[in-house]
Amino acid sequence: MKKAIFLIFSMTLCFSCSEDDKAIDTVVEEIERGAILRNIDRISPNFLRTDVQSAFTVVLEEQDLEEGGIFDFVRLYLQYKDRTPENGDLSASEIMLKDIPNTDFQTGSNGLPVGTVEVVYQEAIEAFSLDAGAIQAGDQFELRMEIHLTDGRTFSTENGSASIFTDACFFKSPYRYVINVIDTIPADLFTGVYNYEIVGDQTPSPTSGVDNQGIVTITTGPTSNVRRTSLIAEGLEFTIAGEMVYPKIYQSLNLFCRNSAFHALTGPDEQNFGLIDLTDDTVFELDLVLGYEGWGGTGNFDTPQTIKLRFSKQ
Repeated sequence: MKKAIFLIFSMTLCFSCSEDDKAIDTVVEEIERGAILRNIDRISPNFLRTDVQSAFTVVLEEQDLEEGGIFDFVRLYLQYKDRTPENGDLSASEIMLKDIPNTDFQTGSNGLPVGTVEVVYQEAIEAFSLDAGAIQAGDQFELRMEIHLTDGRTFSTENGSASIFTDACFFKSPYRYVINVIDTIPADLFTGVYNYEIVGDQTPSPTSGVDNQGIVTITTGPTSNVRRTSLIAEGLEFTIAGEMVYPKIYQSLNLFCRNSAFHALTGPDEQNFGLIDLTDDTVFELDLVLGYEGWGGTGNFDTPQTIKLRFSKQ
């Protein structure tokens, strides 16, 4: 199981957070305190393939030991993942996209800096000198954020813990966001009551809380093409992009927010993606990683485990 390098929870700490709590006061490290970018609102998580002015937009609250007093700027990094390489693989490694200064953040209701981070689709295309016509629904951009403090320290994905990354817990600071390129589908598609079963050779650990089969209701999510179901403790969320199904990264499998050592997360498989027939929503498959990126929780998943779920409409 991964261990947080800078940001970890005290193993004996138990607390109940409200919106007015200064959450950073509960984030501890043996020597120094860290910083987080708390997700206040995911306004628009994906790019619309046919609209280069569509944007990824999220509202964030910066928290540090000095309640924003040592916040300098946020650096954005971007990567392109060509998930439809039939016309040639155009995938591109991570680049530095831009910096957002602390002056773009305003004091929010908690007395902490709050700002809107936005990446326009056209901006992402130009950053990699891509041909917009070659990008297909199902392709992805990956945005990573790095906090820079005035004392020279930086914090990003390598500095967190399971209970910091997931939106299921108070901190909601994944530092990393997957931006799917989508074509909008009708809101009623892939919703309703479904029977699910785990197919293939992989059987989840009994401690995972995921049964081999069952009945779930799939509902629309907060934005286009997003669907939700109660399959895991947080409520499994996935996005339909082209003919592929992408589970949201860093979702909580067991909601052990108070103790990162036992907190397990889920996410997408980087090699296999469930396929969907956009003309028929009666059956589809989804690949889900338990113990995503090593966040398996003590005794649950020594290594990440991928399970394939088949959903059949009732």
